[in-house]
Amino acid sequence: MDNLMRNSFGVLTNRCTIDDILDNYKGEDAMFYGNPLDLRTEELQEMLEYFENTEEYEYCGELKELIDAKNFADIDMFLERMAKKNGITQI
Repeated sequence: MDNLMRNSFGVLTNRCTIDDILDNYKGEDAMFYGNPLDLRTEELQEMLEYFENTEEYEYCGELKELIDAKNFADIDMFLERMAKKNGITQI
């Protein structure tokens, strides 16, 4: 589990690429927690909880920032879809 979380965290935070991870695991199965290029908010929260349990609070801070940014982006995309569907109201 530790390798899964660290591999995904490394890719997610641009510390390494998927190719870097695959190169490090030659002859072995390289594994990730979810799809590190498209993690859902719930998966990011589970990663944050994992690193809380290992007391790696710097990682937790970075994950919290990513969760917040993802939530804001999700709201923006929702509002954009609604505006396209229903039109934009001028005040």
